[in-house]
Amino acid sequence: MSKLRSSAAVGTLALALLMTACSPGTAGGTQETGGGVADSISLRVNNATTYSRNFNIYSPSTDIAPQISLIYEPLVRRNVFKGGQLEPWLAESWEWSDGDKTVTLKLRADVKFSDGTPMTSKDVAFTLNIPLKYPELNTGGQTYVSAEATDEHTVVVKWKKPAQLDFYRFALGVTGFAPRVVPEHVWKDKDLKTWTNPDPVGTGVGKLTAFTPQQFTLETRADYWGGPFPMKTIKIVATGSDDQTKARLLKGDIDFATISWPNAEQEYMARDPKTNVYKTFHTGGEESLLFNMDKAPFDDVNVRRALSRSLDRSSLLKLAPTGQEPANACGLEPAVYADFMAPECAPQALDAEGAKKALADGGWTVQDGQLAKDGKTYPLGVKVVQEYANWMAYGKGMQDQWKTNLGLDVKVTAVPEENYDPQLNDGDFDMALYWTGGSNGLYSVFTDQLDPETYVPSGKDAQYQNQGRWKDGSTAPLLDKLRTSAGDPEAQKETGHQLQKIVLDQVPYSPMFTADWFVEMNQARWTGWPEAGDTQHVPHSGIGPDIVLTLKGLKPAGA
Repeated sequence: MSKLRSSAAVGTLALALLMTACSPGTAGGTQETGGGVADSISLRVNNATTYSRNFNIYSPSTDIAPQISLIYEPLVRRNVFKGGQLEPWLAESWEWSDGDKTVTLKLRADVKFSDGTPMTSKDVAFTLNIPLKYPELNTGGQTYVSAEATDEHTVVVKWKKPAQLDFYRFALGVTGFAPRVVPEHVWKDKDLKTWTNPDPVGTGVGKLTAFTPQQFTLETRADYWGGPFPMKTIKIVATGSDDQTKARLLKGDIDFATISWPNAEQEYMARDPKTNVYKTFHTGGEESLLFNMDKAPFDDVNVRRALSRSLDRSSLLKLAPTGQEPANACGLEPAVYADFMAPECAPQALDAEGAKKALADGGWTVQDGQLAKDGKTYPLGVKVVQEYANWMAYGKGMQDQWKTNLGLDVKVTAVPEENYDPQLNDGDFDMALYWTGGSNGLYSVFTDQLDPETYVPSGKDAQYQNQGRWKDGSTAPLLDKLRTSAGDPEAQKETGHQLQKIVLDQVPYSPMFTADWFVEMNQARWTGWPEAGDTQHVPHSGIGPDIVLTLKGLKPAGA
């Protein structure tokens, strides 16, 4: 039996929260006090033009209010700059036992919900049992089988097999689908499929005080377990499209946004170098071309190879220069996984002749712009997110290159952001740009898209796992080996090389570009924004506790 205790970061985290605290402002609902010091900050979170007052994090509706991470919090935090290392949040420590099939969580004793009620182990156990009671609400792909409160501040969670690598699903890092603790006394009698939770009660720093379809306001709590915040209120503003957001940023009436902005140095920073800041933070993952292998012609590796080899990634990136680079074709980012990289791996270069040969090897021809075989023709399509300017440019560029290099007519479909994930989860696509990999460890990199045990046919919800419908059982034993050799770097390296070879040779997905977080920051009212390469948290609204730490570390300009 092995045990791993993780509590060393508790004191460090608490100290960091306290040391970065500033006195909150006094003028409620205004950007500045009479003395000119800001007491409110405005955030742009997504492309919505209006918000619905729906704070039910389990709602099947896609129309859920954003930035719930300031209201509901996870048990642990994932540090993406340390290879996904888990750090305490609402749980101050944890200990593994029973051959790594049981984890005992010790909870912070100083946490209160925003209605003043203390958070206890009963609330945590209630939260963790929601996806067990309602499997259709298991959006985080949780694999534990039980969760029990054993005393006021202790919860025991059990799995059927060693689960240290499954525990990362408890962290709000690059995914928003970890369990977020909810108050049992508020949630226990609600129909989670229909309830909109208009007046949310959570452990987070924000308490809802005002709501309109265009903006809602969170007041920072004086009794938040992490201490006081430098701003009195946080305003979540519906700014609409990227272009509309850019206009608001240039006017200076919002303080923070996360959009990809091609040529931001000239179009944004140069307009006001003292206040306008645009930074990129590398995620450790890639933006990849997913193939729906549940249907022809994408179930043929020769087609996948041809479509991948016929693209010039460097040329595509020039269509929307955001600071990204061509991705490594094996699915690992060298900057994060240098010790595990297979020697034959490099970015996929344009190989038009190799692409044509792959089609010929598979018995495919091109007729009137469509792939053809055995008397049947197959129209092709690729989906991109409508609101992402760089993806729109890349989609058009891929369309042009497939036409030039293979003679294929590929339809580009722009899908609204709120509908994109549901369509991919449902298998409603031919090809699509999507994120793969990440800085959360080798197992996470490969299991998200290559675990045949998570396969579900198109038409059923993949729940953010294996959207490409990979069914080849050859990866299952390799993933199992990664699970069981987490403490053995050499075994991890050997297994990692084998999985990289599968990605390179079988092309279940095709890594295209490095994935970056793009962040716009206005320093006219707030300073102290994180610097790339000198921070342990990402200033991005979609990354759970990281946005809390970002806001916590700011200082009013002129204070």
